[in-house]
Amino acid sequence: MTAIAHNEGVFTSKILAGSVNANPIFVKRILVKLSRAKLATTTVGKSGGYGLARSPEKITLSDIYSAINPPDAFAIHTYPIRKECVVSSNIKEVMTDVLVGTQEAIRRDLSQTTLADVVSKIRAKSD
Repeated sequence: MTAIAHNEGVFTSKILAGSVNANPIFVKRILVKLSRAKLATTTVGKSGGYGLARSPEKITLSDIYSAINPPDAFAIHTYPIRKECVVSSNIKEVMTDVLVGTQEAIRRDLSQTTLADVVSKIRAKSD
């Protein structure tokens, strides 16, 4: 999304993958998710590719994060509970609360940064 916003154009997944040194299939899967979330546009055909569905100022990192549905910040184990152990009996519930709080903090933080902010910071570093 940053490469699209920075270059202000429409690009194929292959070009975008080359830009970030990633597998084009992986990038295409992400772009499909972004398209479904109406954050990216898709143009088919010989000159087709992916673009932004709205201005970078109107796309937050939280929007992107939600669209790609990444894994949780950490995993909670699935070992059987040992009822005679107070830690074993309560750790999943306690850590689930921690995980929920962590995920909420991530989304809250990401909602304060737009794609335009990221592009601006990248441009400032290239000067």
